[in-house]
Amino acid sequence: MDPKLGLYLAYLVVTVALTVWVARTLFRNGQVFLKDALADEELAASVNKLLVVGFYLLNLGYVALAMKTTETVTDATAAVENLVTKLGIVMLALGAIHFFNVFVLTRFRKRIQRQNLAQLVPPHLPPGRPQHPAATAAYQPPQGPRPPMQPQVQLQPPL
Repeated sequence: MDPKLGLYLAYLVVTVALTVWVARTLFRNGQVFLKDALADEELAASVNKLLVVGFYLLNLGYVALAMKTTETVTDATAAVENLVTKLGIVMLALGAIHFFNVFVLTRFRKRIQRQNLAQLVPPHLPPGRPQHPAATAAYQPPQGPRPPMQPQVQLQPPL
């Protein structure tokens, strides 16, 4: 068998298997994150499926485009070196796509959390203030003159 053909076949087998494994892992474990980020279980499931489809299209498209090599592959060593380089580039692309998705979804999550917090706290009371009328009625600010302030002590540096 021609070493270049062996390179192509090994590249396709490994990258497709890697893509399927990563997509399944992201689909399974990303569901929990998406539920929290989007605050809606049905929307999270739908977005998760769309992300997996987009992941497959983007990654397998890149795998197909990056498969061709212009280098001369004459023996098994050159084929393995070329294969490893191509696989490394695919894995870096997978990682970059994954981190970009996590970045975008984290921004969604923060926005949803801010909206939920705004709904929990009445707009006329800042967070951390007593909200019960009995708690505000019990608080009385101090009356009368303030006690004198203690003079500031100046420390001398050691000689």
